[in-house]
This record gives sequence, C-alpha cells and structure tokens, in this order.
Amino acid sequence: MTLSYTRRATIPVIAIVLLAALAWLVGFLPGMLPDASPFDAAAMGELVALAIVAGTLGGATAAIRRDRPAAAIGAAGGGVALIALAAIFVLGERGLYVEPVLRVLQLVTVIVTVVTVALGQVAALGPSWLRGLSLAPLAGAAYSWFGQAVPRTMSMTDWWVWLMVPVLAGALALSVGRGRWGLWALLTWPVVLAVVWIVQTVIIALTAIGPMVRPGYGVEEHPDVLFGEFLAYASQIFTTPGVHQVPLLGWSVVIALVVVVVRLAIDRRSRSSAPSADEVEKPEVQADNEPVRHRPRLRWVEILLAGFSVLLVLVALANVFTSYFCFAGAGYCGPPRAESVVTYRVVLALMALSSLGALGLAVLRRSVSGVISHLVVAFVVALSAVLFAVPAIDWQPSTPEPPVPEPNRSEAPACYSGGDSDECPGG
Repeated sequence: MTLSYTRRATIPVIAIVLLAALAWLVGFLPGMLPDASPFDAAAMGELVALAIVAGTLGGATAAIRRDRPAAAIGAAGGGVALIALAAIFVLGERGLYVEPVLRVLQLVTVIVTVVTVALGQVAALGPSWLRGLSLAPLAGAAYSWFGQAVPRTMSMTDWWVWLMVPVLAGALALSVGRGRWGLWALLTWPVVLAVVWIVQTVIIALTAIGPMVRPGYGVEEHPDVLFGEFLAYASQIFTTPGVHQVPLLGWSVVIALVVVVVRLAIDRRSRSSAPSADEVEKPEVQADNEPVRHRPRLRWVEILLAGFSVLLVLVALANVFTSYFCFAGAGYCGPPRAESVVTYRVVLALMALSSLGALGLAVLRRSVSGVISHLVVAFVVALSAVLFAVPAIDWQPSTPEPPVPEPNRSEAPACYSGGDSDECPGG
C-alpha cells in the first residue's frame, strides 16, 4: 500500500505552435469566407480589425505554458508567423486591386499582426493589471469583426452588436487580480475604454479613406493628402458618440463590476470556510494497481463535442450537395440560395465552437492525448470548411480591369459649328 499522488500532465510546448495557428485562423476567419475578399482597399478598416483579433488570439495561446514563458512566446509567435504568412500570400490572390496596393495592404496586415501578437502574449503572461490594456484593441475591433462574421441576411437587425459586450466585459474583469491589491486595476478601466474608443475610430476612419488608396487618386505623389483626410475623418468620428455604441460600453462596465464583486465574494467565502492546518485530511491510501480517475465528466463532454463536430461536417457536406446538385433536372439548379449561405455560416460557427471547446477542455485537463486528438478533429473541421464552402471558393487570381485610355484630343480633327461635314467625325 502506497500513497497516491495525481501527476498533472503538461502540454508540450510544440503544441502551442498548432494552437496559435488555429487561433489565428479563427480570428481571421471572416476574411476567408468564400464571398469575402480581405485585401480590399475599400475595406481597409475591416482588414485591420481582422488582423487585431487574429493576432491577439494567437498570442494569447502562450498562456498554456506560463511555467515556461520564453518557450511559450517563441512557440506562439512561430505558429502565428507560419499560418499568417501563408494565408496572406494565398488570400492575396483574391485581391481586387493592382500589385502596389495589394502589397501595402499585406504590409499593414503583417505590422498589425506582429503588434497584436505581442499584446496577446502580454495579456497571457504579464501581470493581471496589464490584461485589460492588452486586450483593449481586441475589444475595440470586436464590433467590426462580428459585423463581418454575421451573414448579411442576419445583419439587418442590431442584435449582433451586443456580442461585443461580453468581450469588453471579459477584458475588464480579467484585469482585476485576486486579493485586495487587485482592485487597483480598476484605475486602468478608463484607459481601457479610451483605447477601445480610439481603435474603433481608427477602424472606421480607415474604411472611409480606403477607396482613395488606389491608382488614379494621386496618392503616390501626395501621400500627405491621404493622411490629412484620415485625420479629418478620425476627428469627426472621435467626437461622435453614437458611432461608438456608448450604451454597450456602459453595459460592459456594469457586467464587469458585477463579475468582480461576485468573484470577491466567492474568494472571501472560500477563505472563511478553509480548514485549518490541523483539520487538513491526509491523502487517502490507494492500491498500486487502482487507476486514478481525473475529471471524467470533462472527458465525456470532450467526446460529445468532438462527435458533434464530426456530425456538423456531414451537415456541411449535405448542404453543399443540395446547393450545387439537382436530381434529374428537378428542383432548383441555379446558384446557391441565400438560405444555403446562411446554413454554411451557422454550421461553420458551430463547428468552430464545438471543436475549440473540446480542445480547450483537453488543455484544462492537461491531457496530451486529448489535445492531439482534438487537433486532428479541428484540422478535419478546417478542411471541410474549405472544401464544403457555400458559395464555393474561387481560387483563380482576380485581375483588375485595365484602365480605359483617354482619347488623345490633340489628334482629333477640329470641328467647328457651321463647318463642312468632312471636318466633323460622322459627317
């Protein structure tokens, strides 16, 4: 008879590379949808919002190995770099403008991704009072991100704007650490709200000046004009409270305060009911061959979520089959209907949530085998999202229309009123 001790397994650092790549894909997912073109100068603000969300999520995966911060930072940064560079190159083939404009948009995406990955790593490994400040750009970009993720047929109503409330409330609540000294982080909340306000202003202003970033507007010769237009739009948007959804910001603060108060009450109750040193029970004696049961309920939840993800893959296959195939000429055989596009978006969101939920529970259990198996399921989900997309992804590079040459008026014959018919084109 020996004493039994439960050894907590640790997730390998190399797994953070895959998790960071997967998190970046989820953040950039609205720009990868079949009917989306992220590298569009007219939607430059939306592109920056995608890069902010994707980079922050990818960098935050470093929190899995807080015991090895240097290795976790390198693994998370490497995973994001691999998938981001590949995706930016592939999605660049779907760009709508000429190569110089496309390269500028890709460079902006890379710079924003690098900065936000660093912010995500600070939120994951830094002190608690810095979490709110590090996650503030994510909360500021959440409004634009959800606007791109929600299908157009469902975005006619304003229900989806409330999805930014839990994001901002979570960022504020996470900044408050445990203990009495953690309440000092409340002083950073006004700064967090100010950063959210500024990020929203920048995203909307970039969208406003986006159509000017293309050949023919004289930006190459006078870039200061573009910067002046950006400042003009930004100043107007910054001083317009209705654009920033002020009631939603207020509700976010209220919910975050409630979460903080509830957590403090739970901590105080747990400290008051904690047993003294004399009352602590000794570890139970356990036989050598008796297995230690470690959170069996979480394991069953993981299995159910993984099975649900696989079932949704079959639903996505059935949706694409009914969208593009008809039986013996009967029924509707045209392009995919709006209902099929909405079904694909909903199935894609459910597949992502279920597979990521199972993966998160495996990380919570510190199960290496669970993480590997759920990574395989997540890969299948990502592959099916590409293969069973509705509408189908067009992988052909889009070539911009050549500019129409202006007629050379100096070579055209002069035509005067009252002249002969030979002097005027057409007689």
